[in-house]
Amino acid sequence: MNLTILGEHPLKCDADGKLVSRIGTLFVKERVLLTWPRMTHAMQRLQYQEQINLARKQRGEGPLAEAEMMDRLEDAVDLIMDVRTVLIRPDPSRMDLAFEADELLQTLVSKTFIRFLHARNATVQQAIRARGEYWRISPRPQEDAEIIVAIERSKIAIGGLPIYYYSPITGTRYLTYQEFCKLGTLSFEQLRQHLIEIQSYSVRRNRLHNYEIAFFGATSSFGGALFLTYDFVTADAAQLRSYHVELILKFEGAVDPNLRRDDVKNTLWRNRLFATLTDERNETLSEVLVSGLTEEFFRQIQWLPGGSIQNGELVFDRIFDEFKEHPEDPVLKGIVEFRVKGFIFNYIREFAQLEYINIGRLLPGLRNRHERGAHQAYIVEVKSLASEKPDLRIIRMQRFGIREHLAEHGDLLRAIMEAQEYTEYTLDRRLGCWELGLPVPGRLVTRMIPEDYAWVGTKGVSRIWATYFERDFIDGLATDKIPPDRMKEPAYALSIAKLLGSAAASNIVVGRVSSSGQVIFDNGDEIVLMDKSGRPSQVLAADHAGTFVDYLSPLEKFAEDYAEPVLKRATCVFDAAAFAEVYVEAMEQRLLKMQYDYSQKTRVFDTLFQHSKQGPETFSHRWAKVLERLKTTDVHKLVGKIRAAIAAKIPLCV
Repeated sequence: MNLTILGEHPLKCDADGKLVSRIGTLFVKERVLLTWPRMTHAMQRLQYQEQINLARKQRGEGPLAEAEMMDRLEDAVDLIMDVRTVLIRPDPSRMDLAFEADELLQTLVSKTFIRFLHARNATVQQAIRARGEYWRISPRPQEDAEIIVAIERSKIAIGGLPIYYYSPITGTRYLTYQEFCKLGTLSFEQLRQHLIEIQSYSVRRNRLHNYEIAFFGATSSFGGALFLTYDFVTADAAQLRSYHVELILKFEGAVDPNLRRDDVKNTLWRNRLFATLTDERNETLSEVLVSGLTEEFFRQIQWLPGGSIQNGELVFDRIFDEFKEHPEDPVLKGIVEFRVKGFIFNYIREFAQLEYINIGRLLPGLRNRHERGAHQAYIVEVKSLASEKPDLRIIRMQRFGIREHLAEHGDLLRAIMEAQEYTEYTLDRRLGCWELGLPVPGRLVTRMIPEDYAWVGTKGVSRIWATYFERDFIDGLATDKIPPDRMKEPAYALSIAKLLGSAAASNIVVGRVSSSGQVIFDNGDEIVLMDKSGRPSQVLAADHAGTFVDYLSPLEKFAEDYAEPVLKRATCVFDAAAFAEVYVEAMEQRLLKMQYDYSQKTRVFDTLFQHSKQGPETFSHRWAKVLERLKTTDVHKLVGKIRAAIAAKIPLCV
């Protein structure tokens, strides 16, 4: 597919490393890409129209008929260039055209650097989702440093200086109060040029029906219509500067004082401008892109290349082949995971007719604990033709598998046996959690995928198996991410306190700590479930990692750790003392109930894991020690220490 470029390569930079052009238009049927700089998309279309007619005139032909010209223009796709990436802004009603443009662009630019905008539009979402290409949606910066860079890179010009902040979503160029004031330092003719430019474009609408230029942070009292009352063309130097000063004063009166100075260090200015450039509305990407994901969950997913179902057949993304050709490419290394192929094969085997599948890597930010060597986790959205809605599932790789054991000692048979034993240990811990009242997901499936293992030295590569665990996605809110405003509601806060206290009792009994001895609780794994009326009904532990790690220490050792769920909420709940008392009371009652249940069914508990591997530090050994510790713990003394730890920080709690 030959592609004619009128202008420069879309990602060409000047001597200063800045893109020559930020705007591009691709005429799909004509296979012509325009990258003429300092133009809007509308200007590029007009220039292209003039060029077509000029070429026809030179051939002795008349201008192209209006209907035929409109047909050509309708086959155009808007592009925005951003550093190394070409962003496609699709027309939702012509997604076929957007995908054709994508194929043409891939003759110039790696697929890795071609992304789609308009993620909120339902039609765009579904078209990209059905191709298994969530990863192609342009990611939104999340960290402050990334947001600052995005704002700085958004500066763009039309015919003069780059004084506007450009929104690739809406196509609008935003002029700030500070940038408008700075025009006063320009020469007379430069000032006239920019005022005429602002006057002209602030009343024009682009192809998306948004204004070409808008005034950042200004109320409706200051807009393009105001500029039409001035004659910038014939004004002399004194009159023109007087007009500019008048407009500065009106702009100043229409803008919040906190938004009058361009300062990326000013959180309010930075966040407001970024929200404007990204066209953030009340809905979030999570609410419209993947049903069932909360905002903080969605923003911690890195979607990965996978495959699409075409005419009933699975076709893996060609980026896997690109990675094989360029295995050292740092960008490809960051987004390509060959184990995704294994996951997809397992789903193909499970579902008779798969419609689409998207797989993403869960980033560490979902949890407030970042333990070295922790489980790698993924989220899967999979839909079969037989179901009305897609299923959401969570995958966690087994922490110690064949690969990890081989790296330790190099004995393949021993590594296989040790990996299988660890799988049994993991599942036994899950059953132990159930028996001791720690609520964990009701379904957990064990699966395996093949992987390559490169031996040290000259032994070559062997095919090994990696074990992973799959569960359904839990539709709820992590306890550590409950909005502070909700905790100010008395009924809601006390419900959370009671559920947390009960969950804390089971958590402390099963000795859930990290390998370094830090208590794991209330830091991202505990999920609040709601009943039909929207009230908290249960706290579920999404992951049982860390359980039965500390099975010997007396429970009193952890008193201060289990006071923390109260202490960190003391400033946001309506009544810290009431919250603390409900939490501690619920924990005490649950501990006493666990002791009673054990005393009534001692033999059942004691013999539960007799079939498992026996010996020191095995799960059966840990289970016995945990039961013994539960039996001998003085619950009232333990709870008293937790109360004292809370009272030391919150005087009202006694």
